[in-house]
Amino acid sequence: MTHKEWPFIEAQRIRDRLGRIGSRSVTAETGYGPSGLPHIGTFGEVARTSFVLQALSTLEPGITTRIVAFSDDMDGLREVPKNLPNAQMLQQHLGKPLTSIPDPFGEEKSFAHYMNRRLREFLDSYGFRYEFASSTDKYASGVFDEGLRRIMTHYDAISELFKATIAEEKRAAWSPFFPICESCGRIYSTRVTGLDREACTVSYACDAPLAGKYQCCGHTGTRSILGGACKVGWKVDWALRWFSLGIDYEMHGEDLLDSARLSSRIVKILGGEPPELFKYELFLDEKGKKISKKIGNGISLEQWLRFAPVDSLLYLMYMKPQQAKKMGLPILPEIVDAYLELVAHDESAEDSPVPFISRLSKGAHAGRLPGGRIITYSLILELILALNQDDPRIVRDYLVKFEPEIADNVAYYEQLIEDALAYYREVLLPGRSVEAADHQLDAAVSALRDELSRLAGAGAATDPDTLQTMVFQVAKDREIRTKDWFRELYRIFLGQSQGPRIGSFIALLGYATCVERLQAHLERGPHG
Repeated sequence: MTHKEWPFIEAQRIRDRLGRIGSRSVTAETGYGPSGLPHIGTFGEVARTSFVLQALSTLEPGITTRIVAFSDDMDGLREVPKNLPNAQMLQQHLGKPLTSIPDPFGEEKSFAHYMNRRLREFLDSYGFRYEFASSTDKYASGVFDEGLRRIMTHYDAISELFKATIAEEKRAAWSPFFPICESCGRIYSTRVTGLDREACTVSYACDAPLAGKYQCCGHTGTRSILGGACKVGWKVDWALRWFSLGIDYEMHGEDLLDSARLSSRIVKILGGEPPELFKYELFLDEKGKKISKKIGNGISLEQWLRFAPVDSLLYLMYMKPQQAKKMGLPILPEIVDAYLELVAHDESAEDSPVPFISRLSKGAHAGRLPGGRIITYSLILELILALNQDDPRIVRDYLVKFEPEIADNVAYYEQLIEDALAYYREVLLPGRSVEAADHQLDAAVSALRDELSRLAGAGAATDPDTLQTMVFQVAKDREIRTKDWFRELYRIFLGQSQGPRIGSFIALLGYATCVERLQAHLERGPHG
């Protein structure tokens, strides 16, 4: 079997690497910055890495794989996040390592310990298989010491390489080392003033310019670069992780492409082999703008999982990761529908993503969605709008009547209905304006009402394709443009100018309800 999907292409690259280095085990890394809560990017990076390792296990069942979820918790807090409590307290600790700052929630040993706990809970809740790693622990325990010694040994080569990438005015003060100030405990306020390469120590002054973010204490001293007394800057730190932890594979966003290239060159200077890297594109909001936590555009992970099943989000992460994709509340229904349609038609196709998604989302959603005919999320939303109904049991009963087969998997659809109801309440209803029908096509509306009444009286089956043809014919017989006719019907049924396939929708609502809606419209008249 030829595997052409991207996880298999990546798995083949890893397999080739293992052949070069003579190994039968793979360590992949994902990164997490614990200055904030886990977000949709964190989810995507772990999910996509898991897809690749699943593919590798398919190609080479005997290979051992693991994911290291690495928390950069020795990083200094640069600014106070806007969505956290005790902002005034946090302001006093700016510049300190995240594991040295009190937990603003008052639950854990430090700010980072709280965020790291949330990361583990977050990953555990989706059944991801991973090993957690703390930057603070790796530095303090000596795991990074050999790499740090090599950074000191190759200080000049790394400096020359790095300085070529930064502005000339910053080059004289640049150093890979950031000792933690023994007086104030800050990390990014220190400036290296001297090196003792043999002793692996640095002299420093706590007086680095910080653009007024926080006060430097002015302390001077000497610290070892080993044992957690000192951290290296981001791009060197990335190379240090790869070297010390033996990382074989890592993904990164398009915004870190230059960093990844530089870190790869640094790890070679250290005597290591850079991992196989995979660049993914960033997500855009529904208007095509880059999603930013600061701006608050796009959609959060919490919102997605409140309004849609986790497997639809895994689908989004799987599909074409090297293409920028829009995601946001207005387009969430069509993304969920694309996943549902995929399951209905492509589950048995070669290289289908469905098995990948199913393995990761196992246990995350009540029931499993089988192949075959499905009811879309959008159709459920349209039904909720048409019924003006907030009772999930009534919506469920309508769906089961429309498509009896879903009764065998009703647990999945009950959850999907709950998701759609949450979207209806929180997204559609606030600020929704109802479009009124204009009554110019009332003769056709009357004809459709009569035809549906006749079908109901004859006990005719509500076949969506037959109904679709019949609705078209009503417009054709009266020389009405299809576009105008459908817009009128959607306004009558939904109070908006567009909607689902009309034959399926009429079948879903049922003859009696449709006749009732059409009759009510006619009775209101143009001045009703």
